[in-house]
Amino acid sequence: MTFAFTRFDLMSWFPRRQTLLPLAFIVVVGILLPVPGMAIAASAFVTSLMLSAPFLGDERDHLDTLYGVLPISRRAVVVGRALSILLYGVVAMIIATVATLGVAAARGTAIAPELLAIGYAAAFAVVGLSLGVQLPVLFRVGYSRGRLMVYAPTLLIGGSAWAAQSLGLIDSTALASIPLELVVGVCAAIGALGIIVGTVLAVRLYSTRELG
Repeated sequence: MTFAFTRFDLMSWFPRRQTLLPLAFIVVVGILLPVPGMAIAASAFVTSLMLSAPFLGDERDHLDTLYGVLPISRRAVVVGRALSILLYGVVAMIIATVATLGVAAARGTAIAPELLAIGYAAAFAVVGLSLGVQLPVLFRVGYSRGRLMVYAPTLLIGGSAWAAQSLGLIDSTALASIPLELVVGVCAAIGALGIIVGTVLAVRLYSTRELG
């Protein structure tokens, strides 16, 4: 039932122009800012910003009411929605990878596999944090009342980085000495924790929400 809902969910919002245009933006970033990893970073933030898109579709097409009368559990709706968003993120990441490697090949430059690994891990952490922050709110109050939460992960990450730099907490020498495995592992753990916590909280909050 969960995978059936994921398929239905993707069909309801993925083919829309508003959803596909941000994917093209990733390619533009990869071409105009040919710094290795920029397209991958863009794919993570695009996924974060697009997380609210299916909730907008729910309100516009009154799909929440439909979910309330269909023989499908609230848990299946939440997990299915999380999977559809993650699949969008995978597509965005594939496009970012193709753009990154394509630009590098056109310029005759090589990209270190370690840099790609860090980029993927960091992107996964951003997407996981986005799901952890946005999913519970959007499932509890819907798009209209929770749409500003779409900017919360970006502001949180950007604000934390700015504060750390301003306070002198970022030491480039110390950062360079951190083992690659540790960086990737921490990012993967953050992303996985965000997805799990966000989904669990969303299931609990959505189960008590009145639909209709």
